[in-house]
Amino acid sequence: MKLVKKLFVFISSLLAYPLLAVPAYADTNVNPCTNANGISAALCNLGGDNIANTLRNIVVFFIVLAVIIALMYLLYGGVKWITSRGEKTEVEAARNHIMAAIIGLIVVFLAIFIVSVLLALFGLNFSSLTIPKITP
Repeated sequence: MKLVKKLFVFISSLLAYPLLAVPAYADTNVNPCTNANGISAALCNLGGDNIANTLRNIVVFFIVLAVIIALMYLLYGGVKWITSRGEKTEVEAARNHIMAAIIGLIVVFLAIFIVSVLLALFGLNFSSLTIPKITP
């Protein structure tokens, strides 16, 4: 009997939810790039004529992503250390997580530094990097 009740509630909810939807009267002439700023402006400006901006935005995105992942890994190692209850193997594993996160952060910042130095040697700046257009 309980199965029949559960089945009835499930089927009635499947039938009732589509009837509860409110129709949306959306404007069909919406341009998401008007008055765009921040990340949405960067996405709106993607294209072949500004490939340097696109590459710079991709590099910055991956740098930020790498830093966020390393910090999350560092927090994971800290929580693992706190919950290790003093057991030597678990403390060592937590210490390895923390060291890996710190080494990852150092690698990311060294990569940024090395790229900045190399660009400066060639008289370029990362914020104003342009790729020359080849015209036939």
